Amino acid sequence: MTVENKRPYNIFLLIFLGVFVLVLLFVGVNIIWPIVGIDWKETFYPVARAVLDGKNPYSIPTFRNAPWTILPLLPFALLSEKIGGIAFFIATFVVYGWVAHRFKASPVALIAFLLPPPVFYGMRMLNVDILVLIGFVLPAPIGLFFVIIKPQMGIAMVVFWLVEAWRNGGVKEIFKTFFPVTLATLLSFILFGNWQAERQSDLPGSFWNASLWPWVIPIGLTLVMLSLRDRRKDYAISASPFLSPYLAYHSWAGVLLGFRTFAYTGINA
Repeated sequence: MTVENKRPYNIFLLIFLGVFVLVLLFVGVNIIWPIVGIDWKETFYPVARAVLDGKNPYSIPTFRNAPWTILPLLPFALLSEKIGGIAFFIATFVVYGWVAHRFKASPVALIAFLLPPPVFYGMRMLNVDILVLIGFVLPAPIGLFFVIIKPQMGIAMVVFWLVEAWRNGGVKEIFKTFFPVTLATLLSFILFGNWQAERQSDLPGSFWNASLWPWVIPIGLTLVMLSLRDRRKDYAISASPFLSPYLAYHSWAGVLLGFRTFAYTGINA
């Protein structure tokens, strides 16, 4: 069989294996569903359903993120809570792998990234950390919408993109980069009031807080300075969790992505 003849066969084999893995994931998550998806069940599914019903997303008290957080979740909310949650779990798994691939992770690094407890725990909780990771690989004007969904994971990237915009075109470039997200944020305040105030409930003393603040602030500041000096995006990605007084355990996954072990060291803005 020639190389040309093998190509369709290889593509078919990859598709078959991909579908097989997805089916296994669906069956497996279906079996353990009672202990999976706490944040999906208590927050994100109810919020998505509220939006689909034309209601205010902040009518769900546990929803504290930017209003556009819910938009990527709406297709999953068209399904039942369980089926939509399992589909979201599978999509989260796939996107974790896709983001690592975009950062040029080797096969070994990819597996190593998917196995550590923060990633595993994040998938169990079915939170929206994966949306922040997507933002890291998008162009700054779009990525900003994603990284501010959870500032405890993305605030250093905001600083990185601000400085890069200044270097690339001064005030004009800063305006082009930050105007869309600034406008959207102002409009969200008009529509929903000061939803940012709800973040104050995530106090450092919260039961869910896994932050090491303030002891690790020097690490965060060092990473920020190195990212700006060397124009290294991966350092900025890793910095935010070290600077946040509140951080859920699963949000440490951003640090894993940014560390050189998992990120392509040449990636930049």
